[in-house]
Amino acid sequence: MASPALFHLSFPVSDLEATERWYVDGLGCLRGRRSQEAMVLGLGGHQLVAHLERDPGPIQRGLYPRHFGLVFTEPADFEAIEQRAKQQELRFGVACRLRYPDSPLEHRSFFLIDPSANWLEFKHYRHPEAVLGLGELTLVGERTDPSLLP
Repeated sequence: MASPALFHLSFPVSDLEATERWYVDGLGCLRGRRSQEAMVLGLGGHQLVAHLERDPGPIQRGLYPRHFGLVFTEPADFEAIEQRAKQQELRFGVACRLRYPDSPLEHRSFFLIDPSANWLEFKHYRHPEAVLGLGELTLVGERTDPSLLP
């Protein structure tokens, strides 16, 4: 690609008013267009679209099978979003912690849960090559970690 592409994610919500308060006022997202059924949000320069679903199906009870979020390149940016989440009293699903310490995959991470029970992860890797590299390593996710289970 000649120029960087923006990521787009569409996700279900049960209440657009609560979604706007949480993402815009709480998390600090930019609000774009809004209709009666959907709202465009800017998160880290990327496009999210919250779609109102009257029957969103079963509520996810943990961070799996899906979650989304941001990987920060600068530790100060990671710390700033964590502090904002605390100040705005956003719901933490998993508090900030150090994952995979003393390994090439070492990173700090925390999870938030929005009003529609969508899980968001925010993280910062100590070694930048861990974001998309280190293909020789097989550790991905921690589905069996008891601290990440509901």
